[in-house]
This record gives sequence, C-alpha cells and structure tokens, in this order.
Amino acid sequence: MISHFHPDHINGIWTKDDKAVFPNAEIMVPEPEWAFWMDDAKATSAPEGLKPIFANCKRVFGPLTSKVMRYQPGKEVAPGITSFAAYGHTPGHTAYTVTSGSAALLMIVDSVANPAVFARNPDWQHASDVDRNMGIETRKRMLDRAATDKSLIQAMHFPFPGAGHIVKDGNGYRFDPVSWTHLL
Repeated sequence: MISHFHPDHINGIWTKDDKAVFPNAEIMVPEPEWAFWMDDAKATSAPEGLKPIFANCKRVFGPLTSKVMRYQPGKEVAPGITSFAAYGHTPGHTAYTVTSGSAALLMIVDSVANPAVFARNPDWQHASDVDRNMGIETRKRMLDRAATDKSLIQAMHFPFPGAGHIVKDGNGYRFDPVSWTHLL
C-alpha cells in the first residue's frame, strides 16, 4: 500500500539494477494520487520543482501499470486496514487506520513531517506540501483526531520509533513517543 508518490515512498519498489524488489507483490495506490502524478498534461504544465517528481513516478510505475491496483480512499484496502483521504501533502496523500481486535493504530504518514516543528505549529506551511493550505487543514484535523481519540499513531518521518501519542499543548500539539520496548 502506497500512501503517496514522493520518491522516499516509492523508489524502494526497484533495485538500483532496475529489478522489482518484490516481483510478485500486489501494489495498491490511491486513485487520486495516480490520476495526478501519472497525468502527462499535468506533468507538462507543472512548476519546475515538481517536474522531477512526475518523471520519477513514470519511471517507477510505468513498467508496472497493469499490475498496480488503484483504490479510492475511504475503503478497507486489506482486512483491518482502512484508508482515508489526507490530501494536501500531495493531491492523493492517503492515511490509514489499522485495527486488530480492540487495538488500533492511526497512520498519519506524512501529514505531519517533523513533530517538533509542525505538531507544535500546525498552522505553519510545509515546503513539500503540494497544496500548502490543504496540508495545514489536514494536519490540524489529523492532530486533533489523534489527541481527542488518544490514538496510538505512526508517522513516517518522526523520530524512532515513529510511534506514540499526540497531546494537545497550548495552541499546538506535542508528540509523546512510545518506548521501543513497548512495541516488542
């Protein structure tokens, strides 16, 4: 399951020798993300800073087009894993809830890049958000949800172990990481 098409999330599909790392893997991507990054017209008219990302998406997914399963966010994509729209970081950025019995994990992916900066200051714009205003709205919604529900969260670019809880703290939020020993 791919959350969005930034290089740090998709380049691992291929080895440096251009071989699929897992040739039999089923690759699932959000339809809105596919529609944006695989669109030739959008690639042509994109700002210069985004053109390399468009080209990289074509490089990564071009040979796999027929094997890639696309889904609409809001669907259960595998047993216990439900996707939901978290747009802004990219046009189809998708987050997930993972459940097992009564346990749940909120995967906020890249909605909050650095908790010391963007959890504390959710109204700040992040340079790598394609739609910065929508990124702020999504970030605030995710942080509020995590704090209100007291959810265990996981985020891609948080300090190790990348899992913990979000706590309301003044006008922003604070990330309280879990101890790695609690994950064993």
